[in-house]
Amino acid sequence: MQIHLKKPIVFIVSLAFIALNSCTSEPKESADTILFNGSIYTVDSAFSVQEALAVKNGRIVGIGTTDEILDRFESMQKYNLDGQAVYPGFIDAHSHFFGYGKNLQELDLKKATSLEDMINRTVAYAQQTNPSVIIGRGWNEENWAIKGNISKFKLDLLFPNTPVFLQRVDGHAALCNQAALDLAGIDQNFTIQGGRAERMGTVLTGLLVDKAADLVKDQLPALSLSQQVKALKDAEKNCLAVGLTSVCDAGQEADIILLMDSLHRTGELKIKVYAMSNPDTNDVDQLLKHKFNDRLIMRSVKLYADGSLGSRGALLKQPYCDDSTTYGLLQNDVSYYEALIDYCKRHNLQVNTHCIGDSANKLLLEMYARHLGGKNNLRWRIEHAQVVDPNDQHWFADFNIIPSIQPTHATSDALMAQDRLCNSPSMEGAYAYRSLMESCGMVAFGTDFPVEDIDPVATYFSAVNRKDRLGNVFKAKEALMPKDAIRGLTQWAAYANFTDDQTGTLRVGNRADFTILSDHLGNAFERSQIKVSMTIINGEVLYTNGSVDLEPVNH
Repeated sequence: MQIHLKKPIVFIVSLAFIALNSCTSEPKESADTILFNGSIYTVDSAFSVQEALAVKNGRIVGIGTTDEILDRFESMQKYNLDGQAVYPGFIDAHSHFFGYGKNLQELDLKKATSLEDMINRTVAYAQQTNPSVIIGRGWNEENWAIKGNISKFKLDLLFPNTPVFLQRVDGHAALCNQAALDLAGIDQNFTIQGGRAERMGTVLTGLLVDKAADLVKDQLPALSLSQQVKALKDAEKNCLAVGLTSVCDAGQEADIILLMDSLHRTGELKIKVYAMSNPDTNDVDQLLKHKFNDRLIMRSVKLYADGSLGSRGALLKQPYCDDSTTYGLLQNDVSYYEALIDYCKRHNLQVNTHCIGDSANKLLLEMYARHLGGKNNLRWRIEHAQVVDPNDQHWFADFNIIPSIQPTHATSDALMAQDRLCNSPSMEGAYAYRSLMESCGMVAFGTDFPVEDIDPVATYFSAVNRKDRLGNVFKAKEALMPKDAIRGLTQWAAYANFTDDQTGTLRVGNRADFTILSDHLGNAFERSQIKVSMTIINGEVLYTNGSVDLEPVNH
């Protein structure tokens, strides 16, 4: 009998051990959201890829394999990614967020094919909206099928009493009719530092560049509060749909920055904003006294050294190839920049200066160096760094200066840049994004929207493929490797915006900001192969195209 009892005794003891072990095992940790069965690109130092992560109170609390996360955490909200790619939330380190939203309420001229077509579009817009002032933006004569002189004369006949202000795509030039010129008191004797009014002989054509255009712009009617709110919410909606979780508004008035803060506080605006103040020290003093919410950072000032290459306002070391009478424009006296940079240094503010031409870049880099004095963590930036003499690139590394670049400028500007710079020495340092990255160890990506499209995935492909609108590769040696392009959209952009301790990489403790794409960027050859599936900020799904399923909860 004892022999027959051995197996039952062992079986009973085993059951008791299992029961005891199950009673003493730790319960699963609760999470608000679990993402699993995906390809999660952490953008850490090893660029490691995980399968799943868990989110609690807006932060990442776990990351690992699907089995590890599902065994450790439980949640009422689980998303099966089915192999889709998760990245740290994409950041646009240089955009004009409010300006983009404002432009959505105005005449869009990006598809204009000629001056005549632009005027026809203006007439159609006026007939539909009956505005007291006509404001439009987006024309680019470099893309017109029919080229020629740009003038206001037909606009004067069609709109003798209605001011018309039509900005070029870069925002650094505008075609104005006589009624608009009259608003700013611009006549045939007009001159201004940092700008110019184009003429045919002695007659004004209505084409104004940089500060001349700004004089008219300043006379245009301001948006109402409701229109301002609509502009911000419209801009956010479109940004979320392309996977942006954070944007930098590069040069903004204090009242708009404060409006964004108020909308964040009421929950009407949720995208994160890195705001650069316009260079008005009274405004900056006001903003420095304000305590902002945790979705908005204001610790920087935007300066403008020169204009754009397309409008021939970029300050070059050599004359323009297609207009040997000009080197471009410096927007202000050197003493102006010295005073503002000194103010920013004393107030521990980041300086961000718009520099397109190689002469402007050299001037500001040397000025930065004098004020910085050596290695530092102030993270001062050169915005655009579009044409930088190779002999001047060392300043970035020597003084921890960040090149804040827009890869889509290279692909959209390629044909124009060859006209403006041809084979001059300036072309060697033009759109030299890989050289800049290798020189200082990073480049922060933006789009400069609405100058370019808001799409960060298009930014990625411009950086790695460098294809112009005709399909030709522009300066192939300056293309970035895929991993570096991804860092430009995430980790390096976060560093440039002082948010690298919270965003830019996926690690435990960081904010749960994610951009989910249909496939890994490195698997695709062009933009059309990638779709944005979800955009998540602080763990909240703010955009979805419906391709990621919420797992049913078993009770």
